[in-house]
Amino acid sequence: MANTSLTAIRICRPFRVERVQTATVILGNLGILAVAMTTELRTIAARIILGVLARMTVAIVVGSAAAQEQLSVVQDSRIRESSGMAISRLHNNAVWIHNDSGDDPRLFLVGFDGVTRGIVDVRNTRAVDWEDMCSFEIDGESWLLIGDVGDNQSRRTKNSSPCFLYLIREPPVRNNASRISRRCDIEIMFEYEDGPHDCESVTVDVWQSEILLLSKESPLTAAVYRLPLDLNRKNQSAVARKITSMPLPFATAADISADGRDFVAVTMLGGWICRRETEQTWDEAFRSTIHRFPLPPRRQGETVCFSRDGRSLFLNSEQRRQPLWKLDVESVRPSVN
Repeated sequence: MANTSLTAIRICRPFRVERVQTATVILGNLGILAVAMTTELRTIAARIILGVLARMTVAIVVGSAAAQEQLSVVQDSRIRESSGMAISRLHNNAVWIHNDSGDDPRLFLVGFDGVTRGIVDVRNTRAVDWEDMCSFEIDGESWLLIGDVGDNQSRRTKNSSPCFLYLIREPPVRNNASRISRRCDIEIMFEYEDGPHDCESVTVDVWQSEILLLSKESPLTAAVYRLPLDLNRKNQSAVARKITSMPLPFATAADISADGRDFVAVTMLGGWICRRETEQTWDEAFRSTIHRFPLPPRRQGETVCFSRDGRSLFLNSEQRRQPLWKLDVESVRPSVN
């Protein structure tokens, strides 16, 4: 490869056949894979996509399979389209889950055993298209952020069904499947500086006091946008500024570890993890090496979150009675000197 100013491309090993087959999912979502298209043409088209990914200006390192464990199956039939998930920082061995569009504005607290411990109705909010959530802690207080950011047609603006971010202090829930109600503490109405975008990935960087959003529109890249995190104003209006792009095809969820060092996203091609140094911003880290790793089988996986200590990842899937998976981060994270 000729010397350029671009970051070197490093692929640990060739893409295996199943990776090529997975890439056809992307083409299918674009409507490129017509019914009449032969298997050979599908494979060729998929190889083209993966070839372009391999020529991005970021080093993509394909990692080995992660150490994984199925913890349970989510039992609650009301959880039919798990679209967002966040680790609970108040309740041991539990995650928060919300459904995709079409549900009430509510959160389910689900134990690692798959049993619902409680439900929280979030007042003064709307669930137009909730797509992701995350948890974080500042000054000893645990917060939940919910992203009403889905926009399949890229039409949502401040004047027409605007996008919102809702923040609530994490509520205590009794372990008896009780249902409680909590008022939204902070509401952020926002728009993107360059027009509407579909988004399914929202997370918070406590280090930088910012919210990060990843677009989901391109089979090759995800644009990364930034919003300031302000916990002092109840009603806010903001503009999301683009900071960089990443080689993430159709990102469906993201999270940042509590220590602020690891970023993870899940896509149709698997999981992607990026490790930043203490002096780096995320836009700097995203321009370096991104490690890709395989995920456990999920019917339509759109969720991911770190454990409290950042040593594990948890994943679930849309549709009822889906497994709750646990992955070992050390097995997929790049080694750091």
